[in-house]
Amino acid sequence: MKDRIAHIIRAKNLTAADFALRLGIQPSNISHLLSGRNNPSLEFVRKLKETFPEYNLDWIVFGKGPMTVSEPFAEPKPMVEAQTMEPKPVENEVDIFEDTLFTTEKTSPSVEPKSIPLPNEVKRIIMVYADNSFEILSPR
Repeated sequence: MKDRIAHIIRAKNLTAADFALRLGIQPSNISHLLSGRNNPSLEFVRKLKETFPEYNLDWIVFGKGPMTVSEPFAEPKPMVEAQTMEPKPVENEVDIFEDTLFTTEKTSPSVEPKSIPLPNEVKRIIMVYADNSFEILSPR
């Protein structure tokens, strides 16, 4: 949660002291939250949401869903790995993956099976918004 609080501070171009002033809390409280010394209280979260209503409460607290209330959110769809996909032979034609060296049946034009490369592991995603603020997402 401290990273999301830091993101809001950066996105609003505020210092930690300005952020604390807007929320009506002591600057040392923000320092303690950002350093990880203290966890945010329910009262802090309430003030944060009242001061910055554009941020989604689920994103602030849990890091889930869209960052702002105006962003659409679609559940991620599971990826299908390339190894599980098998080509289907065309009806009335010889399967191009069979040994057809000595087959006299008519086959489809020479089609080489293509392998689909698997994506590399995601290291980080950088999202840049229209207001030139950005967010760096890293897998946990």
